[in-house]
Amino acid sequence: MDVSDAAAGMFLLILGIVGCTLYGLIISAMWKMIRDIVGFRFLISQALTDILLMIQFGIWPGIVILTQNEIINEAWRHNIHIYLNFTWWAMVYHYTVIAWSRLAAVQWPNWFRTLPYGTSILICALPWFAGLLQSLVEHQFAWFTPLYYSPSRYGMHSDWEQYQLSGTDTYYMLCNVVLMVVPFPLYVLALAVLFQRNTSRNLQLRSKYSHAPTATSSYVFQQKQLSIETRLLVPCIINTVLFVIGQVFITQCSKHGKWMNWAVMVVFASNSFVNPLLYLFFSSVIRKGVISTCQKNFSLSAIYYDYEGRSSPRTSSIVMKMNHRDSTITSHLNCRVNSPA
Repeated sequence: MDVSDAAAGMFLLILGIVGCTLYGLIISAMWKMIRDIVGFRFLISQALTDILLMIQFGIWPGIVILTQNEIINEAWRHNIHIYLNFTWWAMVYHYTVIAWSRLAAVQWPNWFRTLPYGTSILICALPWFAGLLQSLVEHQFAWFTPLYYSPSRYGMHSDWEQYQLSGTDTYYMLCNVVLMVVPFPLYVLALAVLFQRNTSRNLQLRSKYSHAPTATSSYVFQQKQLSIETRLLVPCIINTVLFVIGQVFITQCSKHGKWMNWAVMVVFASNSFVNPLLYLFFSSVIRKGVISTCQKNFSLSAIYYDYEGRSSPRTSSIVMKMNHRDSTITSHLNCRVNSPA
């Protein structure tokens, strides 16, 4: 392993580790609010695909380059590629599901706000199932040419001549193009509904609750939910656009030298890495949740809070009083038991 191998491998490894850690904090923040913010349920499902992709396009190839070893036995390449394509297609199908959830949040806010957990889980399971099914089916055809990790190529490698002649290259291009196009009409509809109906919806809600002073808090809560769901439109749209740009880059730059292959791995991993950054930038709710989680888990005051609480004079006084009360009650009960009837 030379200096270039170390630099290429360490960059991918660090990119994947940092991305997975950051996503872990964001998932923790969203998980605490999934009861109130339904859209977080779908974003968490997409986040899991992004974490898997950062592992297989960041951490995994980084280790392969650093160790100069494919790690997986050559006989397992076919099975490993089934898994790699499964996670890839699951991520791609999630773009459509996320776009639909943004449209539903602004088009049918009352229905979306009360969406049952079971229905949400079923919807989230669809892209996972579709990705697994597509990966299993495509690998049954003799013409399909799988990829594998190559330490010397700094990324994915294959018999590129066979890859093109067999139609595998065309197959990937058609599937990715179609699945890239599908989310955009949904986002366009969501933006149109948002701009056209936001003002009228606010007037209707104000008139509805103006005669019920006790329902003011309910109105404010609904408005807050609608605002949060609406703001999630922006990072979702930006991520979809970045995905399209990344696909164009990958199509033009793959199969042209080890550093181009390495650049493709970086684009793949970065496509997932950028999601948590967008959520932090555009969603104040997620940002506050992450900050709260960090303060709770990593601050010195949190680490020593329990010790300080137990050692403080007030706490000690309370504990002494409780112990004295318990001993008094126990003594009184013993006297009653031992006294003659």
